[in-house]
Amino acid sequence: MKLAPTASRRIAAATIAAAAVAGMTGCSAANYMATTHAYSASDGVKTDIDQVKFRHLALVTDAEGNPARVIGSVDNGGTEDAQVSIEVGGDSFDLDVPSGEEISLEHDEEFIVGALDAAPGSFYEVTVEADGSSEQLQVSVLDGVLEEYRDLIPEGYDETTTEHLEHGPDTWGSGAAHHEDDH
Repeated sequence: MKLAPTASRRIAAATIAAAAVAGMTGCSAANYMATTHAYSASDGVKTDIDQVKFRHLALVTDAEGNPARVIGSVDNGGTEDAQVSIEVGGDSFDLDVPSGEEISLEHDEEFIVGALDAAPGSFYEVTVEADGSSEQLQVSVLDGVLEEYRDLIPEGYDETTTEHLEHGPDTWGSGAAHHEDDH
């Protein structure tokens, strides 16, 4: 039995479409899917101590030896109020976190370290404690290079920190590929 040319084309098109659909569905089944992985999308770090969740913890300062602000949040998912402590160097900050509440360390409270012995770009050991259990964390030390942290610098943001980072003809878009030579 010989098929008409249009029937052959239809069968070939259906076979190609079925192979494409099978190929597309197989990719998601075999490959890692980043959207299924829960993580703390922040410059800070996270940890859980029982029902108390510390999220996005970081320190913001403009220079080593200057004051630094502790940022992040503390969330009490437990059924009872939690006694929380955050120790940075010699400074300790205590707070009560009511059951079912979250406290923003940079908006609801103001935790300023007197003098941080770490430069922006480094890590600094911070101890967090909830109801007697504690954990040491290596926390990022940030400065005003990223605009969202500029208002959080305890002594104010200094424009000279980033003025040398202005875009030039070789840094817009895809960089040198968009450079137009004047010669």
